[in-house]
Amino acid sequence: MKVVAITSEKGGVGKSTLAVHLAGAAHAQGLTPLLVDEDGRVGSSLRWARRAGALPFEVVEADDVRPKKLARYDLLLLDTEGRPKRKELRQLAGRADLLLVPSGVSALELDATRELLDFLHEEGAARKTRVVLTRVPPVGHAAEEAREDLREAGLTVCNTVVRQYAAFQRAAEAGVLVRDVPGERSASAWSDVLRLAQELW
Repeated sequence: MKVVAITSEKGGVGKSTLAVHLAGAAHAQGLTPLLVDEDGRVGSSLRWARRAGALPFEVVEADDVRPKKLARYDLLLLDTEGRPKRKELRQLAGRADLLLVPSGVSALELDATRELLDFLHEEGAARKTRVVLTRVPPVGHAAEEAREDLREAGLTVCNTVVRQYAAFQRAAEAGVLVRDVPGERSASAWSDVLRLAQELW
């Protein structure tokens, strides 16, 4: 079973949106994912799942993970606590096979991402860390510029970006995946997620 952790020290970068949709993409690819919401205070993934009960995969709290039952899953996705402490990040780097760090494309978001990646690299997690550019404007060259900037700093950045569509917000409000939201941009949003999943596993 592969363990993928999604974490960020910057709020508002779409961490839970990414976690929910990567679990959905894994399910669409024929995998059996388990999404673990480790943010006991906010619990965005759990709230999303409970809103309609329509997600095609299981979402649980960290306290509800039973090691004996993990064998039935192909993929364990961890939606980590928002702004985790460095001690928790150190532990996370040790137990995850892949660390995904979502980041927007603004200067402040990219600075926070660089700082987090510097720390993770110091912890020996450079080879299993990837930046995912999220909430990217659907038009313009912001993603290309941000990707080039991060890569010049020696960071590994996914080729696929997740563009900022209102369909993601509507999906969260409805408690479904973006593919199940009516609207012409829903298919584009879901396509971004599927391409990212294909790149990651």
